[in-house]
Order: sequence, then structure tokens, then C-alpha cells
Amino acid sequence: MISAANYRPVDWNSIHSGEYVYEVGCWKTCDGGFCCKHDHPDFDFQFLPKNGSVIMYMEDEYHYFAKRGQVSSTPAQKITLDFGGPRPLVVYHVFCGLLGRCDGVMEKPFLCKIYPFMPILGAQGELESLWHASIFELTFELVKSKTPCTVFNKLESYKKLWTDNPRILDPLRHPYVVFYLQAIKYFSRSYEKTLLARSDLMRKSGKEFWSEWEIAYLRGELFDLDEIKYELSKVYRDLSQTYGDFLAPVHELPVA
Repeated sequence: MISAANYRPVDWNSIHSGEYVYEVGCWKTCDGGFCCKHDHPDFDFQFLPKNGSVIMYMEDEYHYFAKRGQVSSTPAQKITLDFGGPRPLVVYHVFCGLLGRCDGVMEKPFLCKIYPFMPILGAQGELESLWHASIFELTFELVKSKTPCTVFNKLESYKKLWTDNPRILDPLRHPYVVFYLQAIKYFSRSYEKTLLARSDLMRKSGKEFWSEWEIAYLRGELFDLDEIKYELSKVYRDLSQTYGDFLAPVHELPVA
């Protein structure tokens, strides 16, 4: 349950104070840290960065880290989605070429701490489901190809862990964070529906699939932005009716 004291403002210190998915030495089981390298033999990309990973931050999370000097030196790119709320949904994405050697250089964003799972929380902070924390992981599943990530086999054990011990996810029970998690769900749903409908792509495999997938993905052909905006507007309405305007600048938020 999201309490009034827990949603203004986001407590990024609490969110980043611990580990959510932690598997000692898991990089040894996937042939060298797929999550940080994304060096799958079929990934012969022309435009997506190689020999590293693109990491994403929620807007306020990125500013939290930037103020602490804890972001990659690579310039961040800003993605903005105006869904009709008081401010758009904004995601910063940054290329990280540290290949897992980030200790002492920068702090891991939430995405890295939760990989390869993404817990989706409902309006009351309940655990709805677990989704993929990477577009690559989701795509592997949709095309029925095995992911190099061995931790993903433990999805059910992590689901049970977080269900039996809900306090682990307490720092995420904030309407701002819930909103972004819901955005991941609806983006993934739209992507899943659109990709599966692309018979021209789905009949391909290996390097041929990923080569054409890259172009289609970067052109925005594999998701329906209008559908995503519509779903986000409903999520925002439901959350704001309960918790107030959580997307307003912090100094404009009403006092609980």
C-alpha cells in the first residue's frame, strides 16, 4: 500500500540503497555479462551501439544521479512522450561502455539493479506482474529464442521472493515510480502485439531477423504510440485521483 508519507517526494536514496536482483558471479554463467555487453552473435547492428549497453533512467532518477556526479560521461539522450498530463513522461538513455566495471566509477541505475526482471506495481502498490527489463529479453521470448541471461530462469523464484517479502519493493511504492513501471508494461504490450503481427519479420531468424528488427525498431514501427499515450493517460488519471498531482514539480506538490 502506498502511504501519504511515502509519495512526496521520491526517496531515491532508499530506492538505490540496496540490491533487488543480485546473483553472485552470474556473469560467469552467461559467457561474460550479456546485460552489460549485449554482444550476442546475431547482433550485427548498424546504428545501435555495440560493445556496451544502453541504460535508461526515469527523468527524476537521472537528475538525482547527475547532481551527485554519478552518471556516465557519455552525453544522455532525452526521450519525451507527451500523453496529456501536467508534464510528459521523460526517459534519459545513456550508452555505457564500462562492461560491468562500474564500481567506483558511477552508481548503477535502477534498471541495472533490477535486470532482467521489471516488477510492475498497481495503483495500491501491489505486485501485478513481472515483465522483461530489456527489449532484447522480451524479443528473445517472442521469437522463441533462448536468452543468454541465465538469471531469467529464476523469474518464478524472484516473483515468490517479492510476494512473500513485499517490503523489499517498498521503496518503489510511490505513484511517480508506479507510473513509470506501468509505462513499461504498456510499451511492452504494444511492442509485443505489433511485433507478432509483423509476419515479414517473424518468419526470419538469426542475423537476418535482428538486422531488419533494428531498422524497424528505430523507425518506431514496432509500437503504437497513440495506444501507449491513451493507456498512460488512464494510469495518470487513476493515480492522481488518489495521490494528487505527483508529476508536478516538487515545490508545487501539495503538503500531505
